[in-house]
Amino acid sequence: MDILKLSLIILVIVGFIVAMMKKKVPTIIALPLIGLFVAVIAAFGSEPLAGLLPYEIMVEGEAAMAPGIFGFVLIDGSKMMAGAIVTVIFASAFSRIMMKQKIIERIIKTAAEYAGDKPFVIAIVFYVIVSVMFMAIGGLGGVILVGSIILPIMLSAGIKPLVSAVIFLFGFSSGLIMNPMNYSIYIPLLAPQFGGDLAQAQAAIIKSGWPIFVITFLVPFIYIFKNVDRKVSVSHWAQQSNIDHGSEASKISMLAPIIPVVIILVAQFTKLAIPTEVAIIIGILFVLLTTKSNNKMQLVSQGLLEGTQDVAGVILLMMGLGILIKGVQYPAVQTIVGPSIEMVAGYLKNPVTYVIGFTIGSVLALYRGPMNSYGIGGALPSLFGAAGFSPVAIIWALRADGNMQAFGDPTNSHNIWIADFVNVDVNDILKEVFIYGILQAFLILTYAVLIAKIPLIV
Repeated sequence: MDILKLSLIILVIVGFIVAMMKKKVPTIIALPLIGLFVAVIAAFGSEPLAGLLPYEIMVEGEAAMAPGIFGFVLIDGSKMMAGAIVTVIFASAFSRIMMKQKIIERIIKTAAEYAGDKPFVIAIVFYVIVSVMFMAIGGLGGVILVGSIILPIMLSAGIKPLVSAVIFLFGFSSGLIMNPMNYSIYIPLLAPQFGGDLAQAQAAIIKSGWPIFVITFLVPFIYIFKNVDRKVSVSHWAQQSNIDHGSEASKISMLAPIIPVVIILVAQFTKLAIPTEVAIIIGILFVLLTTKSNNKMQLVSQGLLEGTQDVAGVILLMMGLGILIKGVQYPAVQTIVGPSIEMVAGYLKNPVTYVIGFTIGSVLALYRGPMNSYGIGGALPSLFGAAGFSPVAIIWALRADGNMQAFGDPTNSHNIWIADFVNVDVNDILKEVFIYGILQAFLILTYAVLIAKIPLIV
C-alpha cells in the first residue's frame, strides 16, 4: 500500500512540474494543489475522512485532536510565510519609493557620465550598478525601469544585444543574493533548525549570503572579459536611453539602495538583532530625508500600496509554497516518503557527492524544476531534514543552484522581457549563461564544504 501511495505522490509531483514547465498550470495554483494532493494520498485509507477534517487520536493514553489536512496543511501552510511576506511588502515599497524619487535614474545618469566612451568600461560600470541596485529593488517593474535605461546605452556602445542582455541578467542575479525581498523566503525554511528562532535563521542566511554574493559577483567578469571589446570607443549614444536629466534626487540619496544591506551586515558583525523589516524602514526614512517631496506621507502610502500590488503574485506564491511545505511535512506523508528521501540523502552526505550532486542539480532549477526555491525546492529542507540531512546544507544548495534559474530560466518574465527588448531568442540567453551557472554552483558548494564547513548531517 505504501509503495502505491509513494508512486501516486511521485506521479502527482512530476505531473505538476511538467504542467508548470509547459505553462498549463500557473505555479501559484500548482504549489498548493501539490501540498494538498500528497497529504490526501498519504492519509487515504489510514485516517478518517482521508484526514481532511480534525479527528480524535490517542496520545499517551489520553484523547487528543489531530488537526487534519485542512488545518495542518491549508490553514497553517497559508500562514507559514507570513514573516517573509511582510519583508517582501516593505522591500517592494522601498523599491517603489526610490523609483518615484528618481534615485535609480540619478544613479544610472551618474554612472553613464563617468563610464566614458569605451564599451568595456561601460559594461563593467553598468554591471556593478545593476548588481547594487537589485540589492534593493526587484520584480519585473524594476527590471523594466532599469533595463529600459541601461540596455540602450550598452547597445549604442557597440556591445552585442545578447551580451548586453546577459551582463544585465548577471548583475540582476548577483544583486538579488543580498536583497531582503529575495532571501527572506529562506528564513522560515531554516528556522525549525534553530527551534523556530527567526532571528538566528536570519543571521545564518545573511552569514551565508556574503560568500555566495562574492562568487556570483566575480564569475561574470570572466564573461565580460571574453565578450566585450576593450578597444572600440562609442561612436554615438542611443537617443532612446530614457535618462531623466531633470532628476531632483540628491547625490547622497544615491546611497539608498545599499542602506538596508549595510545595516543588516553591521548588525551581523556586531551581534545586534535588527530585523530585516527595520533595516528597510530605515532605508525608506533615508530616502525621505535626502530627497524632495511635496507630501512625504502620501509618497509613503503610495509606495506601500503600489509596492504591495507589485508583489501580489509573489505573496500568493509564498502562500502556496507554505501549503506545499506543510503538505510534505504532514505526518502520513513523512512516513511514506521518508525512507526514499533518506536513501537519496544518504548519497549526498559525503562532501564530494554533495558538491558534485548539487552542482549537476543546478540544471533542475530551470523550468520550475525541483531545485527552484519558489517551487518544489521550497519543500526540500523539510524533506531532507526529516531524513537527518542538514537544512543548512539544503539552503546552501538551493541558493547555489538558484542563480541558474535567476539569470537563465527561459520561463522567467524578466528573461522574456529582456530578450524581447534587445531582440534575441530567450533560449539563446540560457545557452550563453549555462556554463556560468554550473561554475557558480560548483564554486559556492565547494566553498560551503571546504571553507564554511557547513554540517551535512544534523
